[in-house]
Amino acid sequence: VRPGPVVRRELQAQLMNLAHLVHQAGVNLNQAVARLNATGQPGPDLAPAAQSCMRTVRHVDDTIEFLRRELR
Repeated sequence: VRPGPVVRRELQAQLMNLAHLVHQAGVNLNQAVARLNATGQPGPDLAPAAQSCMRTVRHVDDTIEFLRRELR
């Protein structure tokens, strides 16, 4: 089943948003790990950055599952 133009636009917007979330989570985690590597001690941002990455990964998983269901 091929989605119509409105669905494609919405899908594209959602995927672009998802890409932004993945990028931002990666940047935040990278900064927190760099601080850990530089000091040998985890900063206060490490746990929240790791949790943000996990939420983002769950969001990616949910999006993929939605696409599987909808595009059959």
